[in-house]
Amino acid sequence: MVAEAFVVRIPRTMYSEMVAHVTAGYPNEACGLLASKDGRVVKNYPTPNAAEHPDDFSEISPQDLLRIANDIDTYDGEMFAYYHSHPRSEAYPSARDIEWARRNGLYYIIFSLQYHPEPPYARVFSIQADGSVSEGKLELTD
Repeated sequence: MVAEAFVVRIPRTMYSEMVAHVTAGYPNEACGLLASKDGRVVKNYPTPNAAEHPDDFSEISPQDLLRIANDIDTYDGEMFAYYHSHPRSEAYPSARDIEWARRNGLYYIIFSLQYHPEPPYARVFSIQADGSVSEGKLELTD
């Protein structure tokens, strides 16, 4: 059975903010969260990378997660997508990405900066509890 394709729509200005954030983090990985309300992406939360080894992994600190969750509660939204960069490799989930993602149910948007200083490219994935990975389509909206 083939998984049904999915589309993640992000406002163009928000996508530009995400690109600026992950580019500024180079040569380390950079990360953040997107929140949605009523199925629409409404807010970008760029965060510092709290991973012990930010050159090859990204992680949002518990304090930042709590701050973001509290803010999302103020407008009755929900966490929608985790995004991060791969400074030296393609935009595809690593084994460690899959292990983390299979537990949280968020979309994963991965930016590749492997051709830096060229602008990064991004891909979006859905990672299921069993570790299966399916790729969706990113669409930028006005």
